[in-house]
Amino acid sequence: MGEIKLNREDSMRILNSTDASPDARVIAAFAVMFFEAVEHADDLDAETYAIAHKLLRMGASELDHAREQANG
Repeated sequence: MGEIKLNREDSMRILNSTDASPDARVIAAFAVMFFEAVEHADDLDAETYAIAHKLLRMGASELDHAREQANG
């Protein structure tokens, strides 16, 4: 895997691009999540924290499931 450099602006540009590959879109989506978490984690309500944490686990689970299916 090549080296990647992430920033919020590039990640948002990728997410808004209809030409972006699925690989780029997934990485960009997780990068945006990371940047938002770093910036706002201390200010979240308990319910928002729980929802965000569940979405993070769901995303990781879906990646694992897809990998298992591909290697089936």
